[in-house]
Amino acid sequence: MAETKTYGLLQVLAGTVLTSGDFPDAGDMTELCKTYKNSCEFTEADPTITDEFSDQQDDPIHTFIEKGSKEIKFSTFDYTPATLVKLKGGTSLNDVWSEPATIPEIFQAIELKLASGNSFKFPKCRIFAKFNAKLVKNGLSLLEVTIKPVLPADGKPVVMFG
Repeated sequence: MAETKTYGLLQVLAGTVLTSGDFPDAGDMTELCKTYKNSCEFTEADPTITDEFSDQQDDPIHTFIEKGSKEIKFSTFDYTPATLVKLKGGTSLNDVWSEPATIPEIFQAIELKLASGNSFKFPKCRIFAKFNAKLVKNGLSLLEVTIKPVLPADGKPVVMFG
């Protein structure tokens, strides 16, 4: 079997979270937003490892391992009201975005389509965004987007690749 290599981000797609925990059909996914060049990364934190010991021996009698959390981060330069609503919540009226009174819970299915022809799929993710608006003459104001994959349903995977 040939090696599978991944490279290059083509698109970040979003769709409605299904109560079944399955990933939505490809036709139900739309572009979340354009990403700033070379800003997207998908990382997984180290697992938490807890060793339990006995007074009678030096080696652990049991080891508990908890998965590390997964996180997708990227920047976007798209400040359109529709994109702000998708990433930060709130409302849009007459091309003006208005911030919500409280931080909303925004959940979407997310797909990272790669230039290598494969993709990472996350059936349920929570989306957060914050302003990073450096108002300079020779640069873009950015939104910093953080996407946290969460368990979509009992027995369903948090991430799929292929």
